[in-house]
Amino acid sequence: MFWARYDVFLSYSRADAERVEPLCDELRRLGYRVFFDVQSIDPGEQWKLRLELSVRASRTLVLCWSERAHGSDYITFEYSHAQALGKPILPWLLDKTLLPAMLEIQGITNPNAAQVAAALLPKLGWTLARRRKVQAAAAVVVAAAVAVVVWLSLRPAPPWEFQGVVTDRITRLPIDGVEVDVKTDQGATYPTHTDAQGRYDLRLPQPQPKAVLVQFRKEGYEGDQAMVPTSKAFDTDMAKLPVQP
Repeated sequence: MFWARYDVFLSYSRADAERVEPLCDELRRLGYRVFFDVQSIDPGEQWKLRLELSVRASRTLVLCWSERAHGSDYITFEYSHAQALGKPILPWLLDKTLLPAMLEIQGITNPNAAQVAAALLPKLGWTLARRRKVQAAAAVVVAAAVAVVVWLSLRPAPPWEFQGVVTDRITRLPIDGVEVDVKTDQGATYPTHTDAQGRYDLRLPQPQPKAVLVQFRKEGYEGDQAMVPTSKAFDTDMAKLPVQP
């Protein structure tokens, strides 16, 4: 209930205010936000409208029930409105006056306000302040998770590797310094050279094509080119050109 303003709406008869106020004080001492009309309604406010909005903005309603409360139209309006909104109604019985038949709930009969507050705690649960801290922490976790998902979706895909070995066709020895040009189907060409072991290794940007055109060149050797798949390393050999007389 993210819009809640109060943990508890105290519904009571003004004639019982002296008995009810210690309960209000104890609940507030425990950290709960309590709507207590003599302290929560400013002069000049429309009473019925403010009561209606405050019941709606409260998580629970504590009904301080007595013979005096039984005859109050305001109290009837308050608990009826809370019941219509599905709010938990928690009765505190100040005397032996029976609860309205529509409220099929067990009331608290203990006269001690501090003990009544303790008995209400399991029903009241966490205070609004604690709930909001948990909600804020949860929101941070959700925001972080969303940020990670967005980052993962936006970050560039890792490069793919294309590699192989070039050897002498006769001696089967590796050939170093061979120019290797890898041309993708998007028209981009990526050059490299073989090392002393005849190996070449390129890390190329995505997307990875199914095949590339590879050209091999080295002075004194017959050039070669081939269309090869990118799914595995491509090894080749080159033949020496005959020595010109």
